[in-house]
Amino acid sequence: MNQQLRREVDRANPSLNLPPIDARSPDVRVGNVNEAAVRQQYGSNYGRSAIPYRPAAPNYSFTRR
Repeated sequence: MNQQLRREVDRANPSLNLPPIDARSPDVRVGNVNEAAVRQQYGSNYGRSAIPYRPAAPNYSFTRR
C-alpha cells in the first residue's frame, strides 16, 4: 500500500534534483548584501562605522500658558 501511494505521489509531484542555491538565486537567499539597502540603513555612517546611523530621539516638551 505504501509503495503504491509513493508511486502516485511521485507521478503527481516529481522531485527535481536541483541544488537549493545556485548562481541565479536572489541575493537575499544567497546571503549577499544589497548595497543600496546598507547605504540607506547606515546613513551618514556608511563607510565610516560598523554601527548603523540612528537619529537622536525626539525631545517633546509641553508648555502650559
